[in-house]
Amino acid sequence: MQATDQSTVAAETPLSSEDRELAAGLYALVAHLNKHCNSDLFEAVGALELSLTQIKLLHHLEDSTHELTLKEGAELVHVSLPAASRMVDDLVNRGYVERHEDADDRRMKRVSLTSEGRSVIARLNAARLIGLERFVQGLGNDQRRVLAQALAKLLARPDVAVSRPESPAGVSS
Repeated sequence: MQATDQSTVAAETPLSSEDRELAAGLYALVAHLNKHCNSDLFEAVGALELSLTQIKLLHHLEDSTHELTLKEGAELVHVSLPAASRMVDDLVNRGYVERHEDADDRRMKRVSLTSEGRSVIARLNAARLIGLERFVQGLGNDQRRVLAQALAKLLARPDVAVSRPESPAGVSS
């Protein structure tokens, strides 16, 4: 059987002890960053008064190559169709998404991100980046150099590089 994505490959391939150790170290770093570098993100989420499910849907809409149907959105964020409809109603009222009938099937509703919705995501991403900038400022010169070298190799992967922010958090766009 041929695997269709990396998560399937990972589930089928046993990890070496070195890979387990590397994953545990990466987990420790990610856990530290999540615990200590997200205060600005949490503040931004609180100010926006959005649920995490709404934020997740906004990110899916941003990443999508096409307008999502309401059903696709519900499936992506793991909520019922009625719950997705209420969530989208709120996002439409806030001006973050647009909803309209599908041109080919009027029973289906299509959802897309507005420029204001993109602005919300940009603000959340900037808040995440501020915490990471503070973390980097706390590193010694050698730690910064080693981290920069490791990241340069990882950022050579297009799937990783696509998530790189367009401008530093401290710079307004």
